[in-house]
Amino acid sequence: MASCKLGHIYIVETVLTKPPKAKFAVCVCIDPGYFLWVNSNPRPHGRDQVPLPAGCHELVTKNCFLDLSRVVQHPTFELEDAKEFARIDQKFAGLIVAAIDAGLFLLPPSQGLLIRNNFDGWA
Repeated sequence: MASCKLGHIYIVETVLTKPPKAKFAVCVCIDPGYFLWVNSNPRPHGRDQVPLPAGCHELVTKNCFLDLSRVVQHPTFELEDAKEFARIDQKFAGLIVAAIDAGLFLLPPSQGLLIRNNFDGWA
């Protein structure tokens, strides 16, 4: 699976964490291949962390956080082995759009606008 689908969540075994591990990654832009990570806990800086309630997606079984402080571009070899899951729903997409509309502190505005435009009409 070298390509991805907008709004789908993937489990990606990644070397981008220390130590390397599996991450839940939401595809937010097919080209250039931007993903947002779902984390069990907010990042230590506390900025641009969107609370996700348990049950908002089949993979989200406990309360966690969507990290909107940065986008991630996974290497092709990681995406080839990634496991694809269902697309996020309108409510989940609405959380992303609302966070971007409210203003982000760390994500470059051009990336935020690109993500927001990709989900425009979903929310």
